[in-house]
Amino acid sequence: MRQVRFLEPAEAELEENVTYFDLQLPGLGERFDKQVEATLALITDHPEIGSPLTKRIRKFRVRKFRYNIIYAFDGDEIVVIAVAHHKKRPGYWRGRLKRSR
Repeated sequence: MRQVRFLEPAEAELEENVTYFDLQLPGLGERFDKQVEATLALITDHPEIGSPLTKRIRKFRVRKFRYNIIYAFDGDEIVVIAVAHHKKRPGYWRGRLKRSR
């Protein structure tokens, strides 16, 4: 079974987004978190499912939200590099790539 590991900045992004959505509408943060979990379950089962961004990095959309999971996979591990909004600061996460190894 594949393991999922978040880089620290990606984990912080997830927490910040959950908090942001809850401030917009109570319970929305929890719905976002559940959609991220469902997306990660799908990625864990089928790591090739995401669109390639580089040779090692892929992205996959979080259903019902304008966010992508940016990840790398290598054998038994999925490394979440970013929980990134579709339009905000494209490519900002690229500086995190050396931490994913």
